[in-house]
Amino acid sequence: MAMKLNALFPFVLLVAGYSAQAAENPRPTSAPVSHFQGTCESDPDGRKFAARACYTRDNPADAGYGAEYKRPACDKSVPVTPPQRQLMARTYVRAPDYMKGKLCRLTQIFVTEDNTEGPWGWGYWEGSDRPPGTGVFVAISGSELKKVASVAERENETVDLLLGVRGEKKKQARLVRLKPESARDPELAILGGLAHELGHALLADTNADGVDEHHPRREISGPPQSPCFEDAIIGTSWDADRFHHNMTRWVAFGDQGHNRPKNRELRFNLYRLRERAERGRFDRVNDLLERIYRGPEFVTVPAAIRPEEDFVETYKEKVLSDAAGQSVEFRFGRQKISVSARLKSDVVDKKVECLRALGLLTGQP
Repeated sequence: MAMKLNALFPFVLLVAGYSAQAAENPRPTSAPVSHFQGTCESDPDGRKFAARACYTRDNPADAGYGAEYKRPACDKSVPVTPPQRQLMARTYVRAPDYMKGKLCRLTQIFVTEDNTEGPWGWGYWEGSDRPPGTGVFVAISGSELKKVASVAERENETVDLLLGVRGEKKKQARLVRLKPESARDPELAILGGLAHELGHALLADTNADGVDEHHPRREISGPPQSPCFEDAIIGTSWDADRFHHNMTRWVAFGDQGHNRPKNRELRFNLYRLRERAERGRFDRVNDLLERIYRGPEFVTVPAAIRPEEDFVETYKEKVLSDAAGQSVEFRFGRQKISVSARLKSDVVDKKVECLRALGLLTGQP
């Protein structure tokens, strides 16, 4: 289960919280059966997908467990507008077939209203301790369905949110920026956010990071069908001891926890960067952005926060690379950045192959 603040792809990751009920049941020993079941209908214009969307007020973090569990539900008092549905339909059309094969099997697609903290979106997977334990959901922010933005602009917004740069501070911040190489493409920008949320649900559905038997989610979900997360994600880019000694199911937006990249040049403390940003000092932030965007290891800034986000952001960038239409390219200073080219680096390619090994690049359940 995953949840995020959706101002492009920020997030709160929730991976099926632990309950006493789960502890009483035998630990699963076989690979998890996907929640993405059923048959997809032909939907060439995306209207069927968009027609299923509804607003919700529910927050999966408050859903409870066992007999107290309450599934997220539609709020019929707030209608999804025709323009919002049209944009969702066009976004669905742009998705690669393997992503459509997951989107059409969602239990429900939701739209959320903004609150005082910002626009929210989330991806949510039901564990067996939340009966019936078969649902998988994704929510996107209603305000994001009204913007005309580029992928680059949304990536910049994500960095702002991670650093707590808002309002007047945002205007004054001297941060280096990604700049779009082509016209704004709202469908592609929304597709990236949708892919991020879906990626969190897929991470939980496959239990990709549950290779170690001590991972908390192994209480309710068996080991993944491929152990590639341990090698392709942790082994290539992360401090394994820090990850294994601090595995969790519940991660708040921008919560770096104890995780640190293996590459010392890419290590950072997000909380200290926020403190510096609060004082208007962006030198170290800009240096980090330079190293990430010009380097071959992490596809985005959020990917460098923790291994789970590395996995999810790699999926997102793979979706954008395979999306119908234009090639996704940015400009960072004088350098042109191609999403497709970044996915071909030795390190990131290994992560993409892990997605494939876990069945995330196929439209089948």
